[in-house]
Order: sequence, then structure tokens, then C-alpha cells
Amino acid sequence: MRWADNVLITTKELAEQGMRPHEIRAQVAAGKLVQVRRSVYRVPEPEGAGDPAVEPDGRSANELEHLQLIEATLGRLRPGACLSHQSAALTHELPIPDKLLGPVHVTRPGSGGKVGSSLHLHRSSVPAEHVVDTARGPVTSLAWTVVDLARTLPPIHAVAAIDKALARGLDRAEAMELLDRQPVRGNVSARAVLRFADGRSESVGESHSRWLMHELGLPAPQLQVKLLTEDGEYVARPDFLWEDCRVVGEFDGMIKYGRLLKPGQDISEVILAEKRREEAIRRLGYWVIRWVWRDLDDRDAFRKLITRGRQLGARAGA
Repeated sequence: MRWADNVLITTKELAEQGMRPHEIRAQVAAGKLVQVRRSVYRVPEPEGAGDPAVEPDGRSANELEHLQLIEATLGRLRPGACLSHQSAALTHELPIPDKLLGPVHVTRPGSGGKVGSSLHLHRSSVPAEHVVDTARGPVTSLAWTVVDLARTLPPIHAVAAIDKALARGLDRAEAMELLDRQPVRGNVSARAVLRFADGRSESVGESHSRWLMHELGLPAPQLQVKLLTEDGEYVARPDFLWEDCRVVGEFDGMIKYGRLLKPGQDISEVILAEKRREEAIRRLGYWVIRWVWRDLDDRDAFRKLITRGRQLGARAGA
């Protein structure tokens, strides 16, 4: 029997098709089956079937793999268990970096958590009102998930996820109340992250930029401010604005340009339009500084970039 690509198959189903354990192992060794977790497999996509980094629905290959691991795990969960932490975040469509996905995160009542290669078990009693039934099974609510992330993720990644949650309607006060109801380790930093998060950030790169500025002690910018001509004509809504020195800051990621694409439009047209937009901003008397992902990887260089840009903007406007 020919199984569909990426459909999950159990050992029992393979056995029903006449495959013996040693034959299953041989299929795995040959790359014709991929073991998702114990007793669960999938058929990989044919080589060259698409971009291995980003799938058509915008999810990375690692995100899709984690979602499959979730699907393979749900049937083995005990009553009272629910998806949580990074796995819940992915289900709620919050951004989680591939390196932090790892095993499926599950929370259920009791004591004594456990971390395995495919399952990270957390022990806690999640109130019924904070368990949401989804197509992928029971998941912690958006507010509960955000509190878990604020406590356990590195702040720069927690901020990116919470920014997205706020943009999708998260009630910050509800999340703060949940945090205060559970006095455990990590609450102080989690509270700081929750306060800092801002739903106006429109990408992970913007969220990371804001957190780095905060950590480096740089002046906090205004976010998504509409810039108008003297006649009130709309010009732009930049990522960051330092009005005190007449500086506009823009995080540039190719995903950002992809979001701006209209049907039938080429990426070069979007880049040209972005250049014209920058010229219009400069005509208003603003200095424009731009940065990309690699700039965020070098904290000292990023500090210098922002500081120098602010100095140049102040001089140009003097």
C-alpha cells in the first residue's frame, strides 16, 4: 500500500498491512519512513517537493514536524493532560523559534515532571476555564500559555510571542492576574516581560529589536506612528520613531517584503516602492536607519548603529 506523504502511520497499521518489525526498521534506515515518536511514523515528502525552510502556509518545516509530533502524542495522553508551553503556543499560532520547539510540552496534575526526547511533562493543575478544546486536542488558553512562556522562555523570545498574543486580543490584565495567582520561581522576570510586551510590533524582528534596545539601555522608540505631510497626507507608518532626534528606524526582513506582495506583484516592485517610501520620509525631515537579522546578532554593533543613527538625525535636524 502507498501511504500519503506526511500522513502519520502507527506500528499497528503497518503490521495490518503485513509489515514486520525488521521491515519497518529497514524502511526507516532507507529513509522511506520517518519515526515521529515510538510506534508512530510518517512518509517523507519527495525530495525537491518544496522549500525545506518555509511551507506554503507560512510555517517552517520544523514547526510542521512539531505539529506532527503533537498529533502522534495526543492519543497517548492521560486524562487531565493538555498541551502547554511551546506546543500550546504553536497551536495558538504564536511565534516560537525552531531551536526551542523540541519535545511536545504537556501539563497534567500531580508532582514530578519529566523530560524525554519526545515529551516534556510539566506538573500543574490547569483550571478547566483555561483549557481550550481544539482540533489538536486540549490546549492551555492563550492567557495561560503566555504566562508559561513568560516564565520559561528567554525574554527576547517570550516578548515576540506575547506581542503576537496581544495583537490577537490577549487581555494583559488577565495574564498578570494569572501570574500573581501562581507565586513560583520566575515570576519577577515574567512580570517584566508581560509589562514590556506590545501588540503594535508587527514581526518577530521588530519584537527582538525592541527587547535589545531595552536591554542595551537605548532610548525607547514610539511604535507604528503615522507620518503625515503638512497638508495631512499620509506618507508612512514606520516600525520605530525617535521624534526627539527626528529618526525613523526600520527592521528589514524578506518576510516583511513578502507580506507586502500583492497578487501578481514581483518582489523587486515591492523593494522599489519601499525605496520611494523612504525618500518620502526623508523629505519630511527624518533620518532613516535600517537593520536586518544579522545586525541583531551583534549586540555591540546594534548599539552603535542605533546610537550613531540618532546622532546623525539630531545633527541633520539642527
